[in-house]
Amino acid sequence: MESSYLFLKYLHILAVLGWISSTSSLGLFLLYKTFIVKDLNQYLERKFYRFLTIFELLFFALVLLLGLTMATNYNMLDLKWVRYKIMIAFGFFLPLEILNGILIFKFVKNEIWFKIYDKFILLISIPLIIFGLIVIYLAVFKIN
Repeated sequence: MESSYLFLKYLHILAVLGWISSTSSLGLFLLYKTFIVKDLNQYLERKFYRFLTIFELLFFALVLLLGLTMATNYNMLDLKWVRYKIMIAFGFFLPLEILNGILIFKFVKNEIWFKIYDKFILLISIPLIIFGLIVIYLAVFKIN
């Protein structure tokens, strides 16, 4: 294999790790602060969460950019498992990340929206885990 492909793959995996860790840690932090430790000032925590969401979105953009670069530059688009991963990334993860960004930066600024956003996080958590496991399965087993 070409060394530039392996380097892109390495960067792609690092971006995936950054995206997954920021997504899951932010979600757990939010759920913890909302349902377990109910302090009176959630505004500071939400502001911090909003700041960290920038990293989540940047890592996700890198995941997409590096993944598409590998798929197109190394003629991988004819592989079913690559196409399935792209469909999941653009058909499921991307819309959720866009919606998350819109909610966090435009709407989630008061108690009512805190509750709506928390329900959104609870609603998408299980599907995110399931689709994430499917993408990992496809990457490992390369089913064609």
